[in-house]
Amino acid sequence: MVEDIIKAVNQRFVYVSHDSFDSMLLNCRKKLLNCSFYTKGKFKAFFDCAMCDEDQLIELLDTCESVHTLFLGFVKNTQPKEISVYTQRIHAGEEIVLNEDTMILQDIPQDCYLKCYGDLIVAGTVEGCIDMQYTSLKCIAAAFICARICIFESGFHNVTSFSNCAYYYEEEKLKKEEKPWEFV
Repeated sequence: MVEDIIKAVNQRFVYVSHDSFDSMLLNCRKKLLNCSFYTKGKFKAFFDCAMCDEDQLIELLDTCESVHTLFLGFVKNTQPKEISVYTQRIHAGEEIVLNEDTMILQDIPQDCYLKCYGDLIVAGTVEGCIDMQYTSLKCIAAAFICARICIFESGFHNVTSFSNCAYYYEEEKLKKEEKPWEFV
């Protein structure tokens, strides 16, 4: 039996269950009742569980109502991100457009320009120019040496970091986070 959990995701609560619907319903009643004691008014939650038929959905809604929980909907199952690996040799002065999440297993030389429409992971050192097109994108690398990075409308910033870190866009600014090698 797998433990059902309630987790906070983007300031919302999600009830996560990978068990059968009947087992989930028994656990759900207990866990949601406990949560409703700690909130003023109704506890609000999304559900990430096995899809159910019409009768089971009615049973789930009845359960939510009986334990003072507002059913906000189902969270769609998210598949792990697929990351393409860029295998071509990168030369100084080259201009490259990356249309998806990409991992580069080499250094990005000075005077190289990368325009990215997906997240970028670089296993080597970045010395070139990285232009990320959307606010949700991240650029992660082993090191940045006099690199120029722009995410969305943050403007180009000269960055240097000799350890693993990620650059991302938040509150209309380019932000840096020192981090181990992980990609979420």
